[in-house]
Amino acid sequence: MPFNQVVRLTLLTFSGLFIPSLVCSLSGQEDPLTFEKDIRPILRAYCLDCHGAEHEIKGKLDLRLRRFMVQGGKTGPAVQPGNTEGSLLLQRLRDKEMPPQGETLTDEEISIIEKWIRQGAKTARPEPESIDPGLRITEEERAFWSFQSVKRPEQIPYSDHAQVRTPVDALLLKSMHLKDLTFSPHASKLTLMKRVYFDLVGLPPSTEEIQKFLAESSPDAYERLVNRLLASPQYGERWARHWLDVAGYADSEGATTQDAVRPYAYKFRDYVIRSL
Repeated sequence: MPFNQVVRLTLLTFSGLFIPSLVCSLSGQEDPLTFEKDIRPILRAYCLDCHGAEHEIKGKLDLRLRRFMVQGGKTGPAVQPGNTEGSLLLQRLRDKEMPPQGETLTDEEISIIEKWIRQGAKTARPEPESIDPGLRITEEERAFWSFQSVKRPEQIPYSDHAQVRTPVDALLLKSMHLKDLTFSPHASKLTLMKRVYFDLVGLPPSTEEIQKFLAESSPDAYERLVNRLLASPQYGERWARHWLDVAGYADSEGATTQDAVRPYAYKFRDYVIRSL
């Protein structure tokens, strides 16, 4: 995936944007859209780097607040609430003139902005009288689920279900019942062993290791197996690859035809492996 698409996807995700459906509700009326929840995340992903993030705003068009959009920039109001055809911002988006470089908005995203304007370009709450330069963090962004404090859910009493062995099992089963789902059959000891080996160290167990584990009768045999693999150097070697890929690790420069060796790069590689 191209880097600009990754950036756009990340911005949409961490803004808490899940593109709303364009169908009508059961009552036959359109769900009301708001600037904060539905429009700003789209603008944040595509437009605010030029129209709000920097001290010098291009075209003197500030898109950080709804009233700034109505006020407009050099070419006049960007949004006319209730008037989709007269809203210059929507026209530019439809004609793919904005943003001038990089990814353009999808048809669905443009439809969301059009629907918001048609509904009167509403906000979820009164906008602040003034805002500091740059891109502030909104209440909607702060409320995104991954930024909330972890809370222990209410423990569900154990049922007589044969596969409920822990409070987590009971919690899962409660939600699964709503969709007519249940647990898969218990995996065999050999299947569990192969799964954890491939997952943690990326290699299958040896014949001797299999025979030893299958002969174990202790109830914590599987837990001890997991802990042993987590403590093994092979676990660090397997999972360090992901960290090293992100860091762009390489044993040589690779930027020229000479491909000069980095004689001490291995120290960082070994450090990551030891840390894991």
